Amino acid sequence: MSRLRELLRVEGRTLVFILAGLAIFEIGFRAAGDRLSGDVAHMDRIDDIVADLDRADAFKVLFVGNSLIAEGLDPVALEGSLSTSLAQPVSVGLVRPDGSSPLEWYYLLDRWVFSEGRIPDLLVIPFGPGHLFDRDARQATFRLAAHHVGNGALSELLSRDLTDFEARSQFFLARVSRTYALRERIQRRALDLVIPDYRELAPLILRRGARTADTGSVTDADAPNPAVGRTRTLEIVQRLTARASNAGVPVLFLAMPQAELWALEPAVATMIGDGWPGLLDFRGSLALPPERFPDGEHMDSEGRERFTERLSAELLPTVLRLSEASGG
Repeated sequence: MSRLRELLRVEGRTLVFILAGLAIFEIGFRAAGDRLSGDVAHMDRIDDIVADLDRADAFKVLFVGNSLIAEGLDPVALEGSLSTSLAQPVSVGLVRPDGSSPLEWYYLLDRWVFSEGRIPDLLVIPFGPGHLFDRDARQATFRLAAHHVGNGALSELLSRDLTDFEARSQFFLARVSRTYALRERIQRRALDLVIPDYRELAPLILRRGARTADTGSVTDADAPNPAVGRTRTLEIVQRLTARASNAGVPVLFLAMPQAELWALEPAVATMIGDGWPGLLDFRGSLALPPERFPDGEHMDSEGRERFTERLSAELLPTVLRLSEASGG
């Protein structure tokens, strides 16, 4: 009996030590998790970005996208150009979590924009090839939990988008534990220390894998069903545009340029181009040479300058019409 008590004391101390260590990690990552990644720091600032835009005494344009628009747009230059052309102040906000797609855009807009009543004059949704195809909601679980989903949207998320037990379990673990939510970032930082040039190599490997899947190198049994993907994504985009419409926000979809001309699915083009202002298509109209896309997807500084200048000219009629309609 005394031996059992001694064993319980030892195991109890071990458990306390483990829990204390986990608590220290949790406190540390809650305090400094944004240092793991500029993307995490950006997502932690979405509330401030939207609030700053809402306070601006100007025509407000909010971009919600991912790294394509982060690398392709100069918000300050766009503000200056539109303000000069319009002869009134224009303020541009940019929210762009890396690798995000319509599911994340829908919930972050719900949480930080619509639910808070911080309504821009124009919402711009930039996208590239594959972004309007469906992705497994579980791929975004950690970011949805830690950053994008407000308490008021939990019921909708669980009933419509995270419907299996595993995804829900991971969501709630990430909801309460910053360490768990950031585990992929922590792993990436650890790999940075042991694998030379890991940050540069990993995206290339992932993109090559994605292209391999797109060209049909996987078996038919393993390949995703594109028809299901289109239907699911269109449903999410419809929810996004319906929510924006209810809030009185016009939504402009922006097809981003790439090194190679990419196809826009007819069903997607029809849906997003159905209403006004609809679709602004830069896929082949900007005529940037391939060298302006060092990785095949993201623009370099010269490409960014040319894209921003052209985007300002293309946006001006829409901004002018909206400004006149609001009496600005």
